[in-house]
This record gives sequence, C-alpha cells and structure tokens, in this order.
Amino acid sequence: MTDSLRGVLPPVYRPLFGSFFDRPKVVETRATCDKCAMCDHGQPSPVAMDYFRPDTKCCTYFPQLPNYLVGAILADPSPEMEEGKRRVREQIKRRFGTTPHWLNRPRKLTLIMLGYAEGFGRAKSLQCPYFDEANPAASCTIWRHREAVCLTYYCKYSGGKRGFDFWSSFKNYLWHVQRRLVKAAADAVDPSVVEPAFRRNALTLEDLEDLPPKDSDYAAWWKSWVGREEEFYVRCYEWVKKVTREQFVANVDEIETGRACLSDLVAKYEQLQNRVLPSRLVRNARMTEQHAGDKVVVTTYHRFDSFALDKDLYEVVGMFRASETLQENLARLAAEGIELAPELIEFLYVAGVLVEPAGPPKTEAKADASALEAKRAALSAIIRARNISLPPPAQEKIAKADLATLDAWIVRAATATKTAEIFGEDEKGST
Repeated sequence: MTDSLRGVLPPVYRPLFGSFFDRPKVVETRATCDKCAMCDHGQPSPVAMDYFRPDTKCCTYFPQLPNYLVGAILADPSPEMEEGKRRVREQIKRRFGTTPHWLNRPRKLTLIMLGYAEGFGRAKSLQCPYFDEANPAASCTIWRHREAVCLTYYCKYSGGKRGFDFWSSFKNYLWHVQRRLVKAAADAVDPSVVEPAFRRNALTLEDLEDLPPKDSDYAAWWKSWVGREEEFYVRCYEWVKKVTREQFVANVDEIETGRACLSDLVAKYEQLQNRVLPSRLVRNARMTEQHAGDKVVVTTYHRFDSFALDKDLYEVVGMFRASETLQENLARLAAEGIELAPELIEFLYVAGVLVEPAGPPKTEAKADASALEAKRAALSAIIRARNISLPPPAQEKIAKADLATLDAWIVRAATATKTAEIFGEDEKGST
C-alpha cells in the first residue's frame, strides 16, 4: 500500500477511498523537502533568483484542518506526534479559527494570503505554526494527518504540466471530501453546534485587533462544547472512522460534485501516466521569458519551475504552426534541416513550452463558437452560484479561454471559494 496513491493519504481516508487509489503513487523527485529545491545551495542560474528561506521553505501557509483530522492528530498515540499534538492544542486554546468544522488560521491572515505571492516561502512572519524549524529535518509536526493543500503541493513536478494538473485535481477532490465530511461529522456528534457564517473578506473588530472572538459568539458556535473542543474533534474523527465505504460513495463520490472531481482526477492520472501528446502543438504564447545571452529563461505552468532554453531552440519552437499537425510541423522542419527528437518534443510539452493551440484550426472555428459560449455561460453560472465575485481580469480570461481550459475551470469552480482556485493563479495557499 505504501507504493500506491492510497499510501500517501492520511490513515482515516484509506478504507474509504475507491480502487483507483490502489494505482501506483506519483513520485515527485524534483521537489526535495530534505534539501529544498527552492533554497539557495549555490546552484548556477543565468538570471537572478528569489530563493526560499531555509527556515521556512514552502511552509509559509497556515493550513485549514478539518475537524476529523484535528481529532486524528489528538488521538494518534505515536510518540512522533507529540509535538504536533502540543501545537494543535495551543491553536485550539487560542480560539483563532477554532470552529466546529475547522481548526483554521486567523481570518486576517486569510486576507493577507490573497496577495502574498511575493512573500510565499520567504516571509518568516507567515511560517506555519506546525512547522518545526528547530528539528534537524526542519519538518511538519502533523505530516501524517495533513490536509488537502499540504498533501498535494509541490514546487516542481517530475511530470511537468501533467504532474501539476494531476496534483491540482487531487487537491480539488480532497477539498470536496473535506467539505462533505466536516459537516457530516459535526452534525453527527452534535447537530446543535453552529459553524459561523462570516461575510466574505469582511473582518470583525476582534479580527483587526488580533483578538479571539467574543465569548458570546464563541459560545453560540460551540454550545456545551466550550472548553471541550478537543473532545469534540476526537469524536468527529471517531465518527468518520465508522463511516462505511458504501456510505462514503453515496454521500461523497456519487453526488454531482464528487463524480466530477473524481472523474477529473482519474483523467489527469491517466494523462500523466500515458504521456499522450496532442495532435497539434505550438509555442506557448503565455509563458514569461527572460533573455540572457544565448539562453531564454521561461516560466510556463508554475512560477517556481523556471528553466533555461537555448535561444536557437526557443526560435525553432516558434516555427510551429497551429494550422499543421505535430507530424506536419516536424516534417516541414526536417525538410529545412531541423531535426527534433521525439524525446525533445516530449520534454518541451511536459515543460509547457509547447502547448495545444488556444483554438481549433480555422476551418473548425465556426462550429465550435457555440460550444465556447455555452461553456462560458456554464462557468459563469457556477461561479455566481458559489458567490464568487469576478474581477475584470478574470472575466477577460474567460472570454479568451479555449474549450479545454473552460472544461478545467468548470471542474475547479465546482469546489472553489475564490477566483484564484479556479484560474490556477494561486500557489500553496489557495483555499
């Protein structure tokens, strides 16, 4: 099991998840936590780099722990979990983000995280409270029971864009699971408890002053469990442990959102494993570029995975035409004396340098116009239903997106809480 997808899950999920999770796990060899690939180890670079701090690494993210995972941490008898339990208990006692459904970050920090891209991996003030920098391994103290974002985040992907898409889809599925189970568990333990309904992006006076919630508000949420929050969380964990596979399927996997998330996850896994190339490829017009001598440093699907291309190769991939198939492009280039090996084409696609054209060949454009409008309308409807506001840049993205991109956004929107989760602009903190 340790070599399967099931083996990477927190223990509470393992009996619940389906047979798909018995497939081989995805190993990310380029994201090296023990010697962080984003820290400065004296490695050469053709352009200036903004490295992570070694005493934070990517753990400048405050996770949102579901009630049953909090209970799993508190109930774990392993000696190596003692430090994690101590830290979790400290967070519960502080009452910042301590609710019947979640053990969450202070709400002011959530607003900060909406625009903290430049500080990610670098701002010591944002260090995760469960990250133990004093440990020689500089590691997470609750790793065994980590939540969706921490379980699926990597700074670099062995499978390139396919890997990024797989882990993003895995995160979406886990978020769906978490949202279903936290409410079911809390209702089962005590249906009288109340999860607070905060206004989006609005802060209370207590939030602004870095104070815990008012005693009256806290008591309204927790009822008779005030002072017994740890017991409540453990009971949520015990309830989830008793959920049968059949109950999980009926209430998580077989509802509309669950089917969509799981189907997308399976599809992304197949794409990662089978390594099928699209029939048409062109140079990615959306990648960022830094020209440095005879190199071009490009960033494509993930801002932490830049790499350098020889300028000659950069110019060659610019010769690919959307109107021609991949084989037609290669044949034309070969006739001009430019031979590109299949392994190189695969690498360029995985790296996001070569991508599918943004639209179909011109002869098919008219036929797909109505499909594009339908997809845009469906995406907008889902976003409105989830009470997510669409700023002008997001509206522009939707207007310019192709069918495949709109399909991916529709799946993400089904579980999203903000625009960054839909359009892939977030990093580790997209909750």
